[in-house]
Amino acid sequence: MGYENTFGKKPRHNNENRGKYITVAFHISPEEHEQLYKRIRLSGKRVRDYMTQAGITSKVVVLGNENMRKRIEDMLKDIVPQLKKWETADDIDPVVINDLRMIFEITETWE
Repeated sequence: MGYENTFGKKPRHNNENRGKYITVAFHISPEEHEQLYKRIRLSGKRVRDYMTQAGITSKVVVLGNENMRKRIEDMLKDIVPQLKKWETADDIDPVVINDLRMIFEITETWE
């Protein structure tokens, strides 16, 4: 879920002692590239900001299958003990809420 804990590993830093960001890369066709960069230019955002926002907030239609159901069950098994610990609204962990929202959004689009 999200950025994995690197406990026990030496953190990666650049020369200015700032943490390095994770690189995300994928292949697209020349036509998709042209469409994507037109959208980015029209938005006025930097490529990084546009891609981050689009990747996090866009609705994606998924084909529900047994593997996906199992991954969601495993994720929920990690979340349920944390939910049981909550006694008041002040105890709510925003990371858990985001994980639950993500699961809901994915399952809502199953075909």
